[in-house]
Amino acid sequence: MKRTKRMIALGLSMAVVCSGTAFAGTWQGADGSYKYQNDDGTYAKGGWHWIDGNGDGVSESYYFNEDGMLLQNTTTPDNYQVDASGAWVVDGVVQTQSASQNGSAASSDEFPLKGRVEKYFGIENGNLVPYWQPAHVICEGVVPAGMTGMTYIDNKAVEERDISILYPEGGYNLAVLAILADYRDANIPYADTPEVAALLAEVKEFMNSFDWKNASDLEKATRICNRIHKASYDHDAANEARTTGWSESPSYGAYGCLVNGKAVCQGYTEAANLLAICVGLQTMEMGDVGHTYPLFLVDGIWLANEPTTQDKYFTVADVYEYNPGYRMMLQLGDTSEFTDITKYQMIGQYCEVTGYTVPTELSELPDWAGKREETRFGKQELVIYFR
Repeated sequence: MKRTKRMIALGLSMAVVCSGTAFAGTWQGADGSYKYQNDDGTYAKGGWHWIDGNGDGVSESYYFNEDGMLLQNTTTPDNYQVDASGAWVVDGVVQTQSASQNGSAASSDEFPLKGRVEKYFGIENGNLVPYWQPAHVICEGVVPAGMTGMTYIDNKAVEERDISILYPEGGYNLAVLAILADYRDANIPYADTPEVAALLAEVKEFMNSFDWKNASDLEKATRICNRIHKASYDHDAANEARTTGWSESPSYGAYGCLVNGKAVCQGYTEAANLLAICVGLQTMEMGDVGHTYPLFLVDGIWLANEPTTQDKYFTVADVYEYNPGYRMMLQLGDTSEFTDITKYQMIGQYCEVTGYTVPTELSELPDWAGKREETRFGKQELVIYFR
């Protein structure tokens, strides 16, 4: 029985941590019905949330429906029990987490990501793996019956408004994140390699170069771009990759960009994604056949940068640009295999579901220095210059 309890707790713990964590806010309600409003004005909803409601450093887990209403004294849709207060219980015992477990752990100079990125970690056969992979979430037992692992992941990304879930870090990048988070629950592949040591040193130097915890989104994105721009474009990478294999060519990953100082478009983008997750900024890639570039979510607006030409400006990204397959079939006159949403790239599909609207006027942008409207390649674009 003790082993069963532990497995249930571990399974839900992973699901709950990935469903959201409320660090501060207030309970609201009357007549026994309650909601929880976060300090940013949003409400906890759509699943499990760890909440330290009385500020004692200990959080309880609560389930809120899609309307943000707290479930109480019942069985949740994923078959767990909550008591009359709405707290998750196992055999009548309220389950809790300390601040160091639920994502508000005090970080340190040595482990600056502790409590910040563990939601992206999974364990298989004692080894650290990316959590948000279809095979892994299925093994974790968190995927509802009749749902695919990818659908579950897509839904979680939308529920948590965290597109990083759709772009899991692996290999050297995952090892760097785990080391910076002081994650010791599993063997970390590549942790003892010189490549990870070198990449870790570059990431630490970047994080120590500014006060990223208090920096604005725009400053974070600007600093990331200036850092990856230091790498030169590796024109020989394609020839090398034909011999070594694409996955073995350093210039196609963050290591090539940040350590070797040479990269192709994929390497620049991988480096941008790694640095962004380290400083708490959401990113995604976008591109076409043979080319990709990074997007940054800055103050709720998706901005694009072209690092291969070291452009010192962002453009407001057209996240609803058609994917190459749809464009090709559009030319051929048969788009029957596409739906209204699958005609977009991954970023567009995510933005469609989350209701994102692309700004088209300067007045719709925050008061950013360097913003202006320009004509580029025959169309009007909103541009934000940086130094």
